Amino acid sequence: MFQKASRVLFFLIVFCLPFQVGYHFWPDFSYVYGVRVDYLSPTLYLLDLFIILLFVFFILGLFFDKERIKIYPKNKYTLILIFLLGASLLINYISAHAPQAHMFGIVKLFEFSFLGLWIANYFERRDIPYFIDSLALSSIVSSVLAIWQFNNQSSVGGLWYYLGERTYNPLTIGIAKFSIDGDVLRSYGAFPHPNLLAFFLLISIVFIFLNLGQEKNRYEKLLLIFASIVSSVALLLTFSRVIIVLYLAFTILLICKKFKKYILYFFPILIILTLYMTIYHARFMTPEFLLRDSDFRLELISESFTILKNNLYFGTGLNNYFYYQVPLVKTITPTLYQPVHNIFLYWFLETGIFGFLLLPLVFFKAIKELVLKLKKKLEVGFNQGILFLLIAIIVTGMTDHFFLTLEQGQIMLVLIFGLSFVIFFPKRLSKRKSKR
Repeated sequence: MFQKASRVLFFLIVFCLPFQVGYHFWPDFSYVYGVRVDYLSPTLYLLDLFIILLFVFFILGLFFDKERIKIYPKNKYTLILIFLLGASLLINYISAHAPQAHMFGIVKLFEFSFLGLWIANYFERRDIPYFIDSLALSSIVSSVLAIWQFNNQSSVGGLWYYLGERTYNPLTIGIAKFSIDGDVLRSYGAFPHPNLLAFFLLISIVFIFLNLGQEKNRYEKLLLIFASIVSSVALLLTFSRVIIVLYLAFTILLICKKFKKYILYFFPILIILTLYMTIYHARFMTPEFLLRDSDFRLELISESFTILKNNLYFGTGLNNYFYYQVPLVKTITPTLYQPVHNIFLYWFLETGIFGFLLLPLVFFKAIKELVLKLKKKLEVGFNQGILFLLIAIIVTGMTDHFFLTLEQGQIMLVLIFGLSFVIFFPKRLSKRKSKR
């Protein structure tokens, strides 16, 4: 009973992922030298309530449904790193500049770790169609809003406000813009930044495309095709350069996989398109365009290494990075604190060398698990999508931070990690098991 309710709740989490509905609290530690920092504000999101309810169902299932869970991880080196991370977090609680902010980070770490472990334990082969439908429906809603925002060049408001859309217009301070013969506003959807919207749409498109061929129902197929089209349009309107490149790379790989016999015919078309883009859009291919924001990002990296020198072993503590950033701010406005735009460096800064090693290890083990499943031909399309998205997270995470700093980005990271470790038994074995 509780397992069925948990599955429904999980699909609801997936569907509601784009909606940043939440209530912000502003305790003293969310201010840095009098400046309110959004990243430090403890926020109770609708998604948090769903995850808490999922945890309650999990506990009830252990007592009443006699459910069994697999213990992750089993590798002793991973357990050692988890122990070192725990020790580092404990030491940081004692020495952190803001222990309350650090404790809130620990709570969120436990929350998302639980979600990832739940997915790895309870996601099944039969859940794949419902999972993709949840993504498809949610991406349609997000794409409609994103296209509407781009057409308005402002937020839409009304009902969308209650789904988490932030209110903005061209005069809003710090709003994301893109220059095409003048500034245009990038589409946000109901996310806090266009890059999050872009990656969510990429997740939807990847899973839809790689599993579309297995769908037999005509109306279901039309829904997925429509979702992939509007999601592609909306993704382009985010003007998220790295994620658009990943989308194009995925599309090319998909074409090459689908039309292996005719691959040579695509080269002339590709050359013509490349020439067209080079000649007609040459004004965009300037060092200023390609390296825009590079000074900002390089300064953040420089600040990070300065902070890291004095906090190498145990880091600054979770959510404590901004307190160390204050005396180092140069060209960045002192009223707008930003994390370093690299998830590996950011994790290193907050957890130190003992905690840092765990993150690359999880990526390595997740990729290894997926490669093994692909060799065994287990849910090939689905696992290929997860593998591509893991690589996309690494690429995007080298130039952005939202996978570790923003609620929706954190859930996307945990979602892909959790799906990476799902065990899909061969169909014959699963049938025998069900007969028993």
